[in-house]
Amino acid sequence: MLPAVFLSRGTVTVVKRLQSTISGQVFPFERIEEFADNGESLEVGIEGLAGARVKPGRHLWERFADFLPVAIDGDLTLGEGETPLLPAGKALSEFAGIGRLHLKNETMNPTWSFKDRGSLTTIAMARKMGEPVTATISTGNMGHSMAAYGARARIRAVVFVPHYAPLEKIRAMAIHGATVVKVAAPDYSLMKREVLGLAAEFNLRIVSGNGPIRVEGYKLAAFEMVEQLEGRVPGFIAVPTSACGHLRGLFKGYRELKEAGLTDRLPRMIVVQAKNVNPVVSAIREGRDRIIPVSGGDTIAEAITSGDPPGGDEIVLKAKRYGWLAEDVTEEEILDAQRRLAGAGFFVEPAAATSLAAVKKLRAAGTIGEEDSVVLMLTGSGLKDMSVFARQHVDVIESDLRRIRGDVEKILARRGEVF
Repeated sequence: MLPAVFLSRGTVTVVKRLQSTISGQVFPFERIEEFADNGESLEVGIEGLAGARVKPGRHLWERFADFLPVAIDGDLTLGEGETPLLPAGKALSEFAGIGRLHLKNETMNPTWSFKDRGSLTTIAMARKMGEPVTATISTGNMGHSMAAYGARARIRAVVFVPHYAPLEKIRAMAIHGATVVKVAAPDYSLMKREVLGLAAEFNLRIVSGNGPIRVEGYKLAAFEMVEQLEGRVPGFIAVPTSACGHLRGLFKGYRELKEAGLTDRLPRMIVVQAKNVNPVVSAIREGRDRIIPVSGGDTIAEAITSGDPPGGDEIVLKAKRYGWLAEDVTEEEILDAQRRLAGAGFFVEPAAATSLAAVKKLRAAGTIGEEDSVVLMLTGSGLKDMSVFARQHVDVIESDLRRIRGDVEKILARRGEVF
């Protein structure tokens, strides 16, 4: 019989375990391997969520402690969460053709991406298990985040990155004291699979974006949006998708709130990928039950380059069951969306801009209505990948003290121009 872990919630005792997301196999909560033996994603199952309640507390993880499988110590936080959920504004709403368009700005997290929510729970788990070293596989954002949270907890972080990871992200990891390992491999998915296979051999918890404990941190964004919308649930949430963990976590959060009777409906998720690396979107669009791996794809949205995500089949099945949408976008559409978001005050990395381009296409196809409420997850800051400026025009004038007066006159003559 598999060991169970018990949590005390008032006078109620609940059980937590890991279970595979398709076949339902059950594993111990402490399992070091990130996936089931058959390759399926694992997720945390907590019995007794029907009795879960929101508690008083300064921090989100205090208020929603009943929904979390691991306790969060106050000295682990870097101030993640409480990111703005804002109306997109007239220009972006008109561009997308959606009146009730909102932006969840996850770039406001401590390391400038949504990954910090998952790193909080992952590092809390490492501390609970007494693990002095933790490891992750990342194209950049998660590595930066784990390096920072590991430093905060005095837990050594090792980050495996693909050879094309942006220098900005590698430096951000290293400055926190992480050991960064650049791995040359034919593609990111193959690299991820090989590195994850080392976990049991070295008894080292190696975390990818689809890890079950990391997904528990992503639930916090769902809880936060329910608070920000005063209990309302958006019609659609568009999520740039790679390893699939972020999407899973957001939906799991809403699903558990509904189970607890704190909401009465679920949002429809929108799976967004770059057209050049779109294994999940193409499977949903074509009505398949399984993804077909994409190899050799190249996209400026380097944060979402998993061509063979282990959690992809689960997302395809969930899309069928819950009526989710899926859309992919071209390189030109990504760059255009990034410019438009920047023109509205939001400088995001290319991967984060994909959601705006995707919902515009879905609205044009009539799949999303003009009056539907839609949230775009802005997943990472534009400062994460400065190489994009090789493909984006910026208005910089070289001047000096002799020419400055004439240059200002020329600038003001363009007063009527709109970005």
